[in-house]
Amino acid sequence: MAFDKKKIQRFEISDNQCAKNFYDENGFVIIKDFYLSEDLKDFKQEVKNIINAYLIKADLNEMDISNDDILSNGIFALEAINHEYIASIYDTIFQSPSFLRIISNRNTEKFIKYLLQIDLNHALYGFTNRCRIDPPKDDRRTYGWHQETFYTVPRGSYIQTWAPLIFNTSIDNGTIEVAVGSHKERIANQTWSDSKGKATQILVDSNIVNKYVKSPVEMNVGEMMFFSGFLSHRSGNNVSNNVRYSLVGMFHDVKHKPFFAPKVCFEYRNSSPKEYYDELFSK
Repeated sequence: MAFDKKKIQRFEISDNQCAKNFYDENGFVIIKDFYLSEDLKDFKQEVKNIINAYLIKADLNEMDISNDDILSNGIFALEAINHEYIASIYDTIFQSPSFLRIISNRNTEKFIKYLLQIDLNHALYGFTNRCRIDPPKDDRRTYGWHQETFYTVPRGSYIQTWAPLIFNTSIDNGTIEVAVGSHKERIANQTWSDSKGKATQILVDSNIVNKYVKSPVEMNVGEMMFFSGFLSHRSGNNVSNNVRYSLVGMFHDVKHKPFFAPKVCFEYRNSSPKEYYDELFSK
């Protein structure tokens, strides 16, 4: 199946065989009308409420939630005071009921099992399913061309997901870009680099990425992209005037023999439970 860079195909969830063929050839596939509009509406409202909650914590005035300005202006106001407020919003959204409903979509589970060609009785493990918050002109958490191989549970069998959650994604606001068909490299040669103040960069060698058609994937809210963990991809730079909210994550096949769930460690931002106990009782 030839890849048309100018018109990336979309599939209905019911077109599973055609979607699987496209995925096998190109390393990714987009399913349209994937989410319930009600769930997306609830999520947008909850994000507005979360932003307002942190505006109060920062001793700022709440913003009007009847329009969408708060989704960018609220983030800008908090970032101007302390980036830790944005980090806290990020972690709060992660465990919000509306976000959990989105990532727990039954169709996600069924379609990932279909792409992995595993039985329905295989359990899945969700890893780093998050809502990215990408303000304009901030590349601290932007990654170059990479695979997910060394960003997840080693030796896993998994499918990645990516979707716009509040606003449509475009080249201007830094939508995801893919190197079409690069999943066929399997684990490509790559270089690990740590830089202070930036995300760890584990980048695929440029001579490998350059073998493939590189294409931005503009998407509408409600669509979902599934892609191989071997696909070289990156987020673009957000040069718009608004924050980009996008779902990122993956699901592992638990029955895959090398898989073992990683330990989850919580780090408390204010007082730890022990510190709170000591505050009340140590005196």
